[in-house]
Amino acid sequence: METPEPLIVDWPSLLFALIVDSLVVWGPALLLFFLVPTHQGAVAVATVLLALMTNWVLYARGNTLGTYLGGFRLRTRRRQAPGLTYGLVLTLLSFAPVLALGFLLAVSFTPGNNASGFLGRPDSHPIIGLRTHSRRLLQATDNYWERWAD
Repeated sequence: METPEPLIVDWPSLLFALIVDSLVVWGPALLLFFLVPTHQGAVAVATVLLALMTNWVLYARGNTLGTYLGGFRLRTRRRQAPGLTYGLVLTLLSFAPVLALGFLLAVSFTPGNNASGFLGRPDSHPIIGLRTHSRRLLQATDNYWERWAD
């Protein structure tokens, strides 16, 4: 059996994973907030905290629902699981996806910078992904991103 090829996690795949993981955090909380009339706030907050703790553990191991659907597993450059620190950072990104997307876009596309600048160089990425299975639509999006960024 072949070992998975290492790849840099391209922005489309990483953003897809963050959005899916954000839906895992906020989807059940919103459903419970609207469906449970008594103690709405407490139940919703407890659900969000439980989902965030679960995502933190899963990000620390490198496997979440979003990364699975994105077709990759997160690893550090030393091929280890990201650990608790990176897991916490990624969890906070999935907690506030709109702020995270805004920050990533602002850093990537500041005047005088382009997509192939600091964030486009492989040596600037602390997290890499190991391809686990085929994902045709996201692979096509990643390929387009690489062509556009060059």
